[in-house]
Amino acid sequence: VLAPPAEGPWRLDVTDTGGLDRLALLPSPAAARTLAPGEVRVRMAAAGLNFRDVVVSLGMVPGLEGVGVEGAGVVAETGPGVTRLAVGDRVMGLLPQAMAPVAVADARTLVRVPDGWTLRQAASVPVAFLTAELGLVEGAGLGPGDRVLVHTATGGLGLAALQLARRAGAEVFATASPGKHALLRRLGLDDDHIASSRDLGFRERFLDATGGAGLDVVMNTLSGEFTDASLDLLPRGGRFVEMGKTDIRDPGTVAADHPGVDYLYFDLLAEAPDRIRDGLDRLAAPLADGDLTPPLSSSRDIRHAPEAFATLRAATHLGKIVLTLPHTWDAERTVLVTGGTGTLGRLLARHLVTRHGVRHLLLTSRRGPEAEGAGELVDDLRGLGAHATVVGCDAADRDALAALLAGIPADRPLGAVVHTAGLLDDATVEGMTPAQVERVLRAKVRSAELLDELTEGIDLDAFVLFSSVAGVLGTAGQANYAAANAALDALAVRRRRQGRAAVSVAWGLWEQSSGMTGHLDGQDIGRLARTGTAPLASADGLALFDAALAVDEPGVVATRLDHAVLREQSPATLPAVLRTLAGTGRRRATAPVPGVESDDATLARRLADAAPAERRHTLLELVRNQTATVLRLSGAHEVEDERPFREVGFDSLTAVELRNRINAATGLRLPSTVVFRHPTPAQLADRLHTELVPEQDTDGAAATVLADIGRLRTAVAGITDEERAAVAEELSRLLTEVGGVEDLLNSAGQSDLAAATDDEMFALIDKELEME
Repeated sequence: VLAPPAEGPWRLDVTDTGGLDRLALLPSPAAARTLAPGEVRVRMAAAGLNFRDVVVSLGMVPGLEGVGVEGAGVVAETGPGVTRLAVGDRVMGLLPQAMAPVAVADARTLVRVPDGWTLRQAASVPVAFLTAELGLVEGAGLGPGDRVLVHTATGGLGLAALQLARRAGAEVFATASPGKHALLRRLGLDDDHIASSRDLGFRERFLDATGGAGLDVVMNTLSGEFTDASLDLLPRGGRFVEMGKTDIRDPGTVAADHPGVDYLYFDLLAEAPDRIRDGLDRLAAPLADGDLTPPLSSSRDIRHAPEAFATLRAATHLGKIVLTLPHTWDAERTVLVTGGTGTLGRLLARHLVTRHGVRHLLLTSRRGPEAEGAGELVDDLRGLGAHATVVGCDAADRDALAALLAGIPADRPLGAVVHTAGLLDDATVEGMTPAQVERVLRAKVRSAELLDELTEGIDLDAFVLFSSVAGVLGTAGQANYAAANAALDALAVRRRRQGRAAVSVAWGLWEQSSGMTGHLDGQDIGRLARTGTAPLASADGLALFDAALAVDEPGVVATRLDHAVLREQSPATLPAVLRTLAGTGRRRATAPVPGVESDDATLARRLADAAPAERRHTLLELVRNQTATVLRLSGAHEVEDERPFREVGFDSLTAVELRNRINAATGLRLPSTVVFRHPTPAQLADRLHTELVPEQDTDGAAATVLADIGRLRTAVAGITDEERAAVAEELSRLLTEVGGVEDLLNSAGQSDLAAATDDEMFALIDKELEME
């Protein structure tokens, strides 16, 4: 988790290029500078993450600098001459250094956020829709009847381009990784218009689908041979719109190699502010009317930026990823607390006022003002400077809840929801009745679903669900309660995938008894204690509430564990999730990276002083550790020596980062293709050995050959009968060159190598390998 500077404005950026571990929250004095004419200062709520940001962080394009170019927030100040916007406006658009709490931008590059949108949704829109509008529709002149290929169509840009291309009347063809084709089908594309972005098969597929005529326009986000294959889809000429940054071609060369093809490179950030303004203004109405909709999006707190960048780099997401800024509770808006007169609700209400500065509270319960202690609570909160209203409301009754929300005064609108309500109705699974299941699900889940539905158009500061460890660990006699809380956890995940605020906190037992736990006797408490879950003090619980908001995960567990008790239990009796925490499963820490931590010797010197076997082990561990870091694994033990990098998720970007990290650790200058030319950790370690220890010793060379023979044996097992003759012939030549073949043949009863059949030859090889 990234930590911001102790004082002053800050921004997300890179301390150096080459890897995602260079991301940091850095001082940003420019955010506080005096505004120039035409500028506005924006208090940021969220920033969109783009492929450009990953390219910058990895240093893939020289001269390309600065992460964060788009986002959404509220205008905090306007400079001289600004009439387009006013203080308090919710805005979205292009902002330099947008990944920050405060950003300064040209007012022409911003537009008001449509009513009913959250700022998280708004942050996902500007770059994607402006790029598709200005670069594809306007720049390429896309119109009715055009056939257009949209590459990587399930990303933010791709989803925007699909909408705008259809709106322009074009016939859309699309690529995406095979696991994402279901989304394209849901969006209305049939299989003839869908292909994989992971291989070159799209070229033949779309040529066949068009009877060889090909396409009129290609929106390209790929590179290398994929770009070449895309150009081949314009056999009659057409427009090729390059949106990527890593494989920019010369238009003249493209025109010579592909007659009639206009190569159009588009860079949104190179466009003049007036053109950005015009594009935003054209998009404003269809976005507000719902003719165009924000792309699918998911959000991560900016302090988790490295993980978000890694997700975008691996392309395992759908739509856009949005980075949110650490939220604050708006003192001028109302916080709704369901179950607000219960034990936890009263504790929380006081905490929201004293710790978070909340000034308007709406507390609900079934009995409302008639609940025990309700009057005293209101008086207590008034003494703390807050206005609290207690209302009787069944949150699982849609009409009642809708009326409650409609009654919140306009001058202090709803700003956050904390759902603490619930009930218990315990029984064993065999004895549990449908009525018991219904009562618990209604109180927990139905009310949460209604709160989610009825606040859909409100940009909430927080949406907090009080869940339980019962849904994580499973607790005896609480199958209905476990199911209800697991549903709350899932609801929070769904909201976050929609770009909306949510966290579900799976609480353990609190020391202070509540309406749900007051029935527990000493035996019950003892049974719970023996599971290793100890009661939480109220102060600790409230501190964990704050921590749950700070980590910005959709689901967290907040409980106190007694590790001594856990270690006394048999692993078979513990929930699986607790076994590692209990120490019954071995946790393997990531090993130090060889060559990086040493202050008194360089890696090369250490290798020179080591025995041959130790050299190879050191280099293999270096590769495995760096691979684990790039893939965000728990340690090198998760990286298999002989498993190809592609099989564990490597693509061109992860390969570049691994290359960068190994170069930094070794001082080498390996090419960007080194990972795929040496496609397993073992083979890459061999390459490092060749570079760092050029003097091959006999034992080491023999070990390398034997290792290669082992890999060869595995490969040979998979070839066809037709291929065996050619392989056998080459192997016979190799055996002759190695020498000692006659003894091997004589021991097998075959003295004439040339007369050996294919099967006999492979049998001899198998025997030799077994002897080794």
